[in-house]
Amino acid sequence: MFFKPSIPKEIKKRGLALLLHSTHLHKNLPLILTDGRIHTAQELIARYGQERAARLLHDPHRYEQFTVGLNYVNASLTVPNVQLLYHRSQSEWQAEWVHFALDLSLLDLPTTRFSPVSAAAGCGQFIATGLDGFQAMFADSVETYSRHHLPLSEPTHPQAEVLIQGSVDLGLVNAIYVPHRNTLLEVARLCERHLRSIPIHIAPHLFVWPARLAKSFS
Repeated sequence: MFFKPSIPKEIKKRGLALLLHSTHLHKNLPLILTDGRIHTAQELIARYGQERAARLLHDPHRYEQFTVGLNYVNASLTVPNVQLLYHRSQSEWQAEWVHFALDLSLLDLPTTRFSPVSAAAGCGQFIATGLDGFQAMFADSVETYSRHHLPLSEPTHPQAEVLIQGSVDLGLVNAIYVPHRNTLLEVARLCERHLRSIPIHIAPHLFVWPARLAKSFS
């Protein structure tokens, strides 16, 4: 019997378990916990103005030319986009960021978009939707990167992105991943303060440089 390909079947085939949105521990997390949702750039700019919102955005410069990114929450598959976090922090990114594990059902929404490279590349020209867009993230080669030694669940390019339309309710956050116990205690304190019940896990493997990037960025 022929089974029509679909994103849920691709997720299962690849053993994909993590859809990650990274947020700044001190700048963003308290606001997210207060409001009960992960904000889009559009929301933050409307609320605070362009200049004040810039400190809360992952990449405030790209949104000036990348209009579609304004109303989306960016995420990565399996591993965080450490290049983006490193450049945004200008310090040890591992000490400043935590990762939300978003529900995988968000991948199958018709409004969700996929980019095999950074979504800002070419002002968004590589972004696509649906199964084709999802599969393009796992192409045999993307720019100078290949799938050599990569697990099935990891996109080919280290800056491949998922764009989720609109803000993301914390009800769609399955867990928060942190690098060590000290951060876990701080996140737990913030969650308790804001009456949020979200599992928190120590996951040091999500806070290290991938081997294929170590020479360039460590």
